[in-house]
Amino acid sequence: ENLFLLTSKKRKNKMTSNYLLSMRRNDYDKNSENIIGKLRSNFVGTEFQIYDSGSNPSHFDSFFDERNEDTARVELGAILYGLNLRGKRGPRKMKVCINKIYDDDGDTTKLRPAYKSEEMIKTLKSDSLEGSHTLHVYENRQPRWNEDMCAYVLNFNGRVTLASVKNFQLVEVGGSQENIVLQFGRVAKDEFTMDIQWPMSVFQAFAIVLSSFDSKIACD
Repeated sequence: ENLFLLTSKKRKNKMTSNYLLSMRRNDYDKNSENIIGKLRSNFVGTEFQIYDSGSNPSHFDSFFDERNEDTARVELGAILYGLNLRGKRGPRKMKVCINKIYDDDGDTTKLRPAYKSEEMIKTLKSDSLEGSHTLHVYENRQPRWNEDMCAYVLNFNGRVTLASVKNFQLVEVGGSQENIVLQFGRVAKDEFTMDIQWPMSVFQAFAIVLSSFDSKIACD
């Protein structure tokens, strides 16, 4: 039996891509209780930030003029896309971070950046990953070139059946390439599958895969 979880819609008349994530079909009113978060990108579609439904501490961004002015938004993740491995022929490169969940008590790091220098995307851009002690940091698992197929391939163990630039698997930076936290890929013309595991939430995973559909001027 199919179970509805989340839906999203790109907001119109915005300078950059902005999405509201809703727990109810066709409910995209930013003041609705069903809106649980947002995804926004930079102009060229290489940087994405994930937030809950709290307010933007800055008064200069009308997109985050939300119903609860007393609660500052929590940043729940960031996605950074790089240039393709072989120009337009190669797969995308991506790096992702989410707030850390601690094994001992299950507490989650709550980051409420008031300035750009405090945002997760700043950590992803740093080669040293400075500040990553409060984050889980992932990168896409590197595909292998298959001479017979003349294409880059990943082993999805049957969960993904069609080639797509959107197909990816995320593994922890510096960790095992076999411990896949999130995988996503095409199974039909307009159908994809998404598999996730702890510590990533369904909301964070949904926002990450949603970013893969957005236009990327600098990558595609």
